[in-house]
Amino acid sequence: MNTLSEQLFHIEQLTHTIVNQPDDPLYTVIDQGNGGVQVIPTPLANMIFLTIRDYIYPLLQQFPIHQFNPYINVFFKNVLNGNLAESILHHESLKKQNDHYQIGFDYEVVLDVMTRMRVCLDQIRQEIKSFEFKNLIYNANRASKKNYEGLMAYIDSLFDNYYQLLVIRVDLGYHQGNHITCQVDVANKYWEAKHDFEHLFNNAKMNSLFEHKVGHIWSLEYGPDKGYHYHLILFFDGSKVQHDVYLAMRVGEYWIYPITAGRGVYWNCNDHKDDYFKCGIGMIHYSEGEKIKHLKQAAAYLIKVDHYARLLTPGNGRTFGRGEILPPRIEGPGRPRLYKINSN
Repeated sequence: MNTLSEQLFHIEQLTHTIVNQPDDPLYTVIDQGNGGVQVIPTPLANMIFLTIRDYIYPLLQQFPIHQFNPYINVFFKNVLNGNLAESILHHESLKKQNDHYQIGFDYEVVLDVMTRMRVCLDQIRQEIKSFEFKNLIYNANRASKKNYEGLMAYIDSLFDNYYQLLVIRVDLGYHQGNHITCQVDVANKYWEAKHDFEHLFNNAKMNSLFEHKVGHIWSLEYGPDKGYHYHLILFFDGSKVQHDVYLAMRVGEYWIYPITAGRGVYWNCNDHKDDYFKCGIGMIHYSEGEKIKHLKQAAAYLIKVDHYARLLTPGNGRTFGRGEILPPRIEGPGRPRLYKINSN
């Protein structure tokens, strides 16, 4: 699991497994005689152990000002409140190469892990059964579904109105020296990024660079190293513009100068199309259902992380946006389209 969204998805699924396996013993202890015991974890206990050891603290560092999906939040909260994470790290410090322990010595360490894990899982199951938790899930799923369906309908409306679109993706951020160093920076850097991004869009209305732009999708993310940064997908009328790599470069350079006055950096995704196994950027004709499918997957990814870890912005500002869904195209007297859009 390399991506953050995959790690968060794993924790959500693990929490479901915890609820669905209430009778899992977690550990089997076998007396070996002479004060020695063998402690054998079940697959569930082993997965919980490895997840906490490998993911929990790195994820908390990557999402310092976020609200997690209810399932992920209940997992993190009970693991941390019950000191299970600390207990597991203490066990790791033993550097045990087997599952054998000596009573009166290292067995007490693994016994602490077993006890805290059982208590933690009981609390997780109890909380997830509550009415308050079920209400949180309902609201979270409804908001996520609404965002996803609106995004898919928006992309469909663009291809319904234009025979081909030049799609570019540019990631907009700041030099590493511009990252957050203290809590005060969280608000200051947010308003700075928001102002710069609004400046870009306001200028786009009068700049010939964006003359043939017909749509956009954006998401705002935050990381302790990168600080605030935007993922931006722009749609241009493919009958009017070409050369996606060059156009994406110009948008990125425009972000650096004059928008951020040299404080900004950008990443031209179109210049690295070969790196994508499923490429959904560049010139796309309305009949190219596979490319449109890949575009939708890439666009959906922009809101996927938000489903698992929603960025908490000062003033409850937006972290995702798109253009308005275009009305259905009215066929003129010319030749009708030969293909129907089929990219689901």
